[in-house]
Amino acid sequence: YALFDKYFKTIGCTSQNCAAGSGKDSAHYLLSWYYAWGGSADTSSQWAWRIGSSHAHFGYQNVMAAYALSNVQALQPRGATAVEDWSKSFDRQMELYRWLQSSEGGIAGGVTNSWEGAYGTPPSGTPTFYGMAYTVAPVCPDP
Repeated sequence: YALFDKYFKTIGCTSQNCAAGSGKDSAHYLLSWYYAWGGSADTSSQWAWRIGSSHAHFGYQNVMAAYALSNVQALQPRGATAVEDWSKSFDRQMELYRWLQSSEGGIAGGVTNSWEGAYGTPPSGTPTFYGMAYTVAPVCPDP
């Protein structure tokens, strides 16, 4: 779930009415702000949940993990496309670092697929990274 939009909407969505993605077109291949899952321990009241995020902060990326999961055979996940996905994530994370880096050398902020936590339209002129809008503080305005 970390590599996908929170509600699996296509990347670049600017409306709550955007259709859900199909296949991997809701994957941004970055490590999102958060993701979690859980469920009931009470067998008489079974339920489960999962949640993710549409925001990716530079500080939450882990290029070393993405590299290891895609290149170190002993660590490669067994999923059908897992190695390919982590390889793409490694490349995308490296691109994000370069894209976010200022001319003075600092790296800050991140990107979001859900402007203001509501799939709104970012202000005109907002830079985008693979369709995701730049934001100084990813997730902070998310309701």
